[in-house]
Amino acid sequence: MDFTQIGSILEDYRQRGYYPSAVCQVFDGTHTLYHRAFGAVSPDTWFDLASVSKIICTTMLLFAMEEGRLAPEDRVLDLLPAEAPGPITRERLRETTVLQLMTHTSGIVPWYPFYTDGRDFYTVLEHVLDTTPPEPGMAYSDLNFMLLGLIFQQVTGLTLREGLDLYFREKLGIGEISYGPVDPALAAPSCYGNQIEQRMCAERGLTFDGWRPNGVEVRGTCNDGNAYYYWHGASGHAGVFAPSRALTQLCQFYLTTELPCFRRAMEITVSGRGLGFDKSDVYPEGCGHSGFTGTSLWISRTHGLGAVILTNKFYRTQGEPPGNSNEFRRAVHYVLLDRPVPEGL
Repeated sequence: MDFTQIGSILEDYRQRGYYPSAVCQVFDGTHTLYHRAFGAVSPDTWFDLASVSKIICTTMLLFAMEEGRLAPEDRVLDLLPAEAPGPITRERLRETTVLQLMTHTSGIVPWYPFYTDGRDFYTVLEHVLDTTPPEPGMAYSDLNFMLLGLIFQQVTGLTLREGLDLYFREKLGIGEISYGPVDPALAAPSCYGNQIEQRMCAERGLTFDGWRPNGVEVRGTCNDGNAYYYWHGASGHAGVFAPSRALTQLCQFYLTTELPCFRRAMEITVSGRGLGFDKSDVYPEGCGHSGFTGTSLWISRTHGLGAVILTNKFYRTQGEPPGNSNEFRRAVHYVLLDRPVPEGL
């Protein structure tokens, strides 16, 4: 396999301004095949994983499923404290299952800044569900994984940080992974303040007086506003930091495991999603996930191959990065399969 094309692709996109820095690691089930850094980072640099954290939460939930603590078909309301959800939440989620949360087919709105309200989660959720109609089909939603993080805690009695210790450090032997904050010396910077979320809140007529200062580098604390301001760095939807090596270890587990719950998570397809995984054309003949900060992982059991690409695309003083990050993800993934990206993608 000729990996020179991978370097050419990623350096080309870096030169075109898609991101200032990147790390890419390619692997099979047991070995690293390629590992290189671009820009002002090293292969060991930790990145803010953003929504790739959903795969971390997914992994912990799947271990809990293997232990018989819950199943994809379980009703969400049966797994939450009975007195916590309000009447509107109970009605909206009356028949909603864990599978629907994990495949983003629950009908819950994609995003809401809980930190602008500040009340407890179920009170804010009651307001959100009262003021937004059900989303049709697949609607990718951070709120789904906020709920899944709470379900994990309810059924295991562990916090998410404790779950990371048990299932990642002890069971999988993956030590280089943590919910933030992490040592800034380890981490790539991810952004300057939260200008994008400030705009999103303003567009919704919402105010917040706790913003990190604009123009000040964010490094070692997560970009995501809900994870940082509301969940104190640890949520089911965001908050995890790791280097590419840790995600490679996780992906190699998925490439080789025969545990039924993990196999099903990758094999099932509901509206283009697996259990926690994205099964779109970005992840050919496999599955994966991406994060807002410019991170992604891809695994293909069909080919016994995978790739982790970590970038910090929002580390820029003004403006948004050009293009769509899925362009360079597809380019890398299809090159690894020795085929062109299909026309129209």
